[in-house]
Amino acid sequence: MKAITILTLGSMLILTGCQSGSAAEPAVLVAGGAEVRQQLNDFITGIVGGNTVTLADDVLMHSAELFIEQRMPMDSQGRPLDGRHSLPSYRFVLVKVGDSCILQHPGSGKSIRLNGARCQLAPR
Repeated sequence: MKAITILTLGSMLILTGCQSGSAAEPAVLVAGGAEVRQQLNDFITGIVGGNTVTLADDVLMHSAELFIEQRMPMDSQGRPLDGRHSLPSYRFVLVKVGDSCILQHPGSGKSIRLNGARCQLAPR
């Protein structure tokens, strides 16, 4: 009887925990502006090792994912170095958690909450 009571209480705690937190779901930006783009730029620049990135005005408004290609290392003549032309892209994902828009970099596990951004769930 004690085992059933403990099992029932444990199940109730797990279900309560699941309901209290909002799950992260892929999202697209609805509104952001220059401040949000600057936050995106700063976060992405930090992930890609300080290389500057140029983001479109409508970044993350049509897709929840953003891919940034790595700059190919060049020799002194401006030619790609041998064996260095298949570098993987950096992948970023915008998710909505409650009312917050969060940009995640799954490769590093880092994320940033975008202050002043509004997002909605991405179309499936």
